[in-house]
Amino acid sequence: DPEANAVVTTTGQRIDYDFLMVATGLKLNYEAIEGMDVSLIGENGIASIYAGPEQARASAAAIDRFIDTGGVGLFGRPAGEMKCAGAPLKITFITDDKARSKTRRGAVELIYNAHNPAVFSVAAVNDKVTDMFAGRDIAVNYSHVLKAIDPGAKQATYATDSGDITLDYDFIHVVPPMRAPDAVLASPLPWQDGALAADGWIEADRATLRHPRYPNVFAVGDIAGVPRGKTAASVKWQVPVVVDNLVAETAGRAPQAVYNGYTSCPMVTGIGKAMLIEFDYDGNLIPSFPFIDPLKELWVSWLIEEKGLLGAYRAMLRGRA
Repeated sequence: DPEANAVVTTTGQRIDYDFLMVATGLKLNYEAIEGMDVSLIGENGIASIYAGPEQARASAAAIDRFIDTGGVGLFGRPAGEMKCAGAPLKITFITDDKARSKTRRGAVELIYNAHNPAVFSVAAVNDKVTDMFAGRDIAVNYSHVLKAIDPGAKQATYATDSGDITLDYDFIHVVPPMRAPDAVLASPLPWQDGALAADGWIEADRATLRHPRYPNVFAVGDIAGVPRGKTAASVKWQVPVVVDNLVAETAGRAPQAVYNGYTSCPMVTGIGKAMLIEFDYDGNLIPSFPFIDPLKELWVSWLIEEKGLLGAYRAMLRGRA
């Protein structure tokens, strides 16, 4: 209740505040896809790495079975904002790489269904991935958004610019639509209009992460309604901005810290290789390591993703990074 500067817990406890930091994360909205349910993951060729560790493990097993038996594999992403927008591309690359390592690539047909006329929002990365898909015989359908699935028939229905179409599959990796948690969605905090309003993302100034209508409210992480920022790397850059501005505010100084939209996407393109892609709000590539070409597949970039990030995540959770 930002009008009264209070939150109410699920037990009914009311807590007043002077400042509110909203870092709720987001909700996986599997039910928005007709016929889809978390219980289906790992069965009938359905994979989805998002729902939890067990579902990720079941998805890995589903990929292996698909490669062993062969057929058509469908990949893609939802139309709205999502955490780590590069992840659907990564899972496509990994499936391709695993099929090749098993000398089964000729037995599988891989199709990536892009939600709009590009596979990635940053132009340079889009061009690179498009070329890589072509070189690895991964087909691309543009402006295809998954809206329904028939697990028994192994068919997926997509909304396209020309109307709904249904594709047969032997394997499909489902990325659920994502939105704000119910408590945030039902509050006055989300954007009231524009592209970020429907899914309940909190209205926030993209530079300060401060709510323009409720200046004592800040949003951090996936819930923040800014053009970039649904990655752990973004959170690492966002939190110091909010903290510095809060400290300035309480000390009577003008807040000056600014978030530039920094996002990092270690684009795994196979086992043992990745591209370390970092960019800002404007789609400019801003590499942290001058010796790493962000658009080149490198073992060191894969090593950072595979070995380095776990320690960074744990340090972040402890407030040490």
